[in-house]
Amino acid sequence: MINRNECWYNKACTITDCTGCIRYYEMKYLMEHSGIPKRQQYPIKLDSSYDEATFEFLDSIRRDIVNFVDCGESLYLFSETTGNGKTSWAIKLMLKYFDQIWAGNGFRIRGKFVYVPLFLDSIKDFNNPLLRTEKDILSKVDLVVWDDIASTKLSDYDRGQLLSIIDQRVLDNKANIYTGNITTRSTMENILGSRLTSRIWNMSTLVKFSGKDRRAE
Repeated sequence: MINRNECWYNKACTITDCTGCIRYYEMKYLMEHSGIPKRQQYPIKLDSSYDEATFEFLDSIRRDIVNFVDCGESLYLFSETTGNGKTSWAIKLMLKYFDQIWAGNGFRIRGKFVYVPLFLDSIKDFNNPLLRTEKDILSKVDLVVWDDIASTKLSDYDRGQLLSIIDQRVLDNKANIYTGNITTRSTMENILGSRLTSRIWNMSTLVKFSGKDRRAE
């Protein structure tokens, strides 16, 4: 049974009988396997008043998101402040990608949202039989959002695990969107190491947010 209120297109669709709606089930599959938190799986309107130029730039990418992904582009969305829209924008771009490619997708995982601190904890569970599968998916999927990429200094093991996945993605020309609060290359290098920093800082378009923490409002 389709819950019309949970459909991503309920405001635009005029069909009253949703039974067997292919678009709904295609999008549902993409969302359920994306790792995007449930409450963030629907587009929200973001306040551009603090970062108007930044929002306009990202919106231009959003409108051409399939080309961005097909070309294996990467973004690093960063700021000194938390809560000013970096993660929301990263998810917004992924949702737009899903909206553009759902038709005929079938059972293909096309994008993954990864909250990096939680992911680094999960890869220490050596008894998890799904860990290798998840890492394989992250290496091959079209687009990955790496949220909060450099929140804590990494161990050699953590660094090696992230590097193996991201390096493979870079070599295969896969698209990445990183978010973080590290504002200089030297600081990132101190946390992530030189090799991982080179993949992220040097091979991404750097997009700085300067707005205040809107969560406090």
